Amino acid sequence: MEEWIEKNREVTSSSAAVCTFIEERNRALILQVEMLQGQLQELIKQSQEQQQKYQALKVAQALLGSDETKTEAKLKISRLIREIEQCIVQLSQDK
Repeated sequence: MEEWIEKNREVTSSSAAVCTFIEERNRALILQVEMLQGQLQELIKQSQEQQQKYQALKVAQALLGSDETKTEAKLKISRLIREIEQCIVQLSQDK
């Protein structure tokens, strides 16, 4: 009976040590997960900022365009101005 009690104590002691080790490991892993979540959030924020900058650059590039695109845009604007001026002349003649 005493042998059984002694073995039971050894098993209980070993189980407690394993339990303590697992609890410590669990705490360490929780801290690691929290740290990685923080890093992930920071990377997501940086990615969103970079995407916004990229979109702004795309818009700027579209507005600037090539020399050929600029010439075409100027011609279209000039045409529109002439049409507007013609409309203004017609409206003022109708009065």
